[in-house]
Amino acid sequence: MEELLAERSGTPAKGWVRDGILSFLAKRPGTATEMAADLGVSKATVSYHTKALVRKGMIEILDIKSVRGGVYSKTFALKRGGQAFAGKAEEREAALTKLDEHFERLLISVDLDSRRKASEEVEIFLYHLYSLMAESGSLDEGVFEEYGRRVGEGIVAPSLAFPTRGRGLRALCERLNADGMARISAELRKGSDARLACEGCFENSGHGGLVCSFTRGILTGALKAKDGSVLRLERQRRETRRCLYVVKRRGFGR
Repeated sequence: MEELLAERSGTPAKGWVRDGILSFLAKRPGTATEMAADLGVSKATVSYHTKALVRKGMIEILDIKSVRGGVYSKTFALKRGGQAFAGKAEEREAALTKLDEHFERLLISVDLDSRRKASEEVEIFLYHLYSLMAESGSLDEGVFEEYGRRVGEGIVAPSLAFPTRGRGLRALCERLNADGMARISAELRKGSDARLACEGCFENSGHGGLVCSFTRGILTGALKAKDGSVLRLERQRRETRRCLYVVKRRGFGR
């Protein structure tokens, strides 16, 4: 996935820092310090990527303030009116329509074309998802999770069995690991909720970004398809080396 994005943009995509910056600015303007804290990276890393995004006309400097000792603080915002990030509702709808078409082709390819692994087909779809939503100015975490959910329900779940919760969660992790979609493990402890720990997905080296939202959707979709009336997924916390989820059992106080 990183190679695909780097090929398209001609710039390093490691860690998906730029998509994190764009996602942050889609919600509100912010400084490099604020974005660094939100993304869990250094201010220097954010500054490097904001300079590139300003040059490409994707974001702009909204305000500059003198802080102290000749140091200036810049506030960035998505560039309005630009062709790539106009954010118009019709552009978003057009992008979603194209994505639905790509997803239908994905389902057909997984069912009928044995030349590539299912994970490779999903990764290609993920590239189209990122590309189309970026072009429409709608790098929305919810959209990534929703399409991930469709992958979980339509591609991952059919091959799973859930005779018990523990065996089903282990089977889900084994499937994602074997397919190369995620490096994930199930942590099962008697008397407590099961946890899913993901150390990386689709060769993505960062945690908490849009790719992680897509993978969270896959987990949610697979759980819903196999035992939707009982289990639900909650993000417990964001760590530097993994995403940690708790599998909650629906019911009173659970």
